[in-house]
Amino acid sequence: MKISKEALKQIIKEELESEFGKSTVSSSDRSKNLKTQAADREGQKGIDNTERGIMQQFNQRLEKLAQISNIKSGSINSVLKKVYALMDKEIAKLEKGEQQNEK
Repeated sequence: MKISKEALKQIIKEELESEFGKSTVSSSDRSKNLKTQAADREGQKGIDNTERGIMQQFNQRLEKLAQISNIKSGSINSVLKKVYALMDKEIAKLEKGEQQNEK
């Protein structure tokens, strides 16, 4: 049975969306990840200071919201899933464009 490229992408997209919010990370692993990310950002190209500020603000708000409420369910989780799906869609579109430009 053959599956078209678009059908496969749709299946993967649906799987990714259904997996959102199901992973867990301990606080010590989160700290290790943050340290690694900080070291990686030193040599990071393609992200300017304004974009770093946006990412930081988004992360701070998300952490604050998690501290004072439950982001695993309810309306905020629905919004987060939509944002996650939009980011995945945009990433896929941009990566597809990059791959076409490389050919």
